[in-house]
Amino acid sequence: MSKISTTAAMIDSYTNTAIKNYVKSHDESTYFPKEMWDELTNEMDIFLPILSEENHTLSSDFITFIRKIANEFAALSAILLTQGCYGIYSILNFGTAEQKELYLEKLLKGQYIGGLGFCEYKHLKGLEDLETYATKTEQGWCLSGKKAMISNSSVADILLVLAKVKEQGKVEKYGLFIVDPKDSDVLIGEQIEKPGLIGLPLSSVTLKNVLLPENALLGDKLAGDVQFANIIKNMQLGLSAIALGVAEGAFNKGIEFAKVRRGFGKRLIDVEIHQNKFADLYNKLCSAEAYFASYPSQIEEDAKFVSRIKLYTTKVAIEISDEILRLIGPLQKFDNVNIKRYLKDAETIENYGRSGNSIRREIAERWLKE
Repeated sequence: MSKISTTAAMIDSYTNTAIKNYVKSHDESTYFPKEMWDELTNEMDIFLPILSEENHTLSSDFITFIRKIANEFAALSAILLTQGCYGIYSILNFGTAEQKELYLEKLLKGQYIGGLGFCEYKHLKGLEDLETYATKTEQGWCLSGKKAMISNSSVADILLVLAKVKEQGKVEKYGLFIVDPKDSDVLIGEQIEKPGLIGLPLSSVTLKNVLLPENALLGDKLAGDVQFANIIKNMQLGLSAIALGVAEGAFNKGIEFAKVRRGFGKRLIDVEIHQNKFADLYNKLCSAEAYFASYPSQIEEDAKFVSRIKLYTTKVAIEISDEILRLIGPLQKFDNVNIKRYLKDAETIENYGRSGNSIRREIAERWLKE
């Protein structure tokens, strides 16, 4: 059995036992799941497949792992995706040899936790609207601005921060800068409350004239626009997988519940109207899976394709979990199943990374130009 196959089997078993049990006893816990983080990163090497990323795309094996975990605990999948995409993938693909030496191994082993800041308080129509600035100094860079929300920031060891670089008489450029969140001029805000993905740390970050060395610029080049476009594309891909995992989890929980004989002697699945409903939901799940599976043939040619997949998979996850909740909602307390959590997770994912409405506007633009 290959290393990847062994890891897949371990993660499958771990999800169905330890993670499932953790969620039952920590359903609304906002704490970072450190013990599971350590086991997945140290004992199972969950990030190892990213080293063999395919055509500048997150490894399909890693995507399969976080999709499986999302069947039970989507917030943990989002934590792992943030590390895998914003931390490991970014340094691996765009970092200098020195940056890889400093950070890559520690990120892979979970000894360092990473995050990336791009979202600001006003709606960004494009990078030109950024209000986080980097200024060149004799020793390196000075970074100022405020990011509205950065995942993993309260537990992070390194943050990548997207900033605009203004130099007199020159065209504006953009850079991704490696920042130590423990720097005294970096202020981490309070945890931001959200309806779903409970357990994923999310805070604002304020940068007050943070002084950075020359080697803090990712890749040692002002190519933040190109780097960020590639990174966010892969983040959307990972979020699509998590949304699909949430849809599968909600559907499977519903089927399991419907197959149990209740006090009235029948199973819900024995009732024709419920059979029809589950059949329709299964078809919807299959269509989302097929759409998601088409990404390898499209992702390089059409950067917006992944955003459309993310929009559709989250929509399906919302619809399936909402319908399952309607079917078994009043009865779920008997089996200690919280379907509402799946719905809240799906709704939160829709607006995570890139919001669903921003993707819808992007799709609609083609018709506005006609």
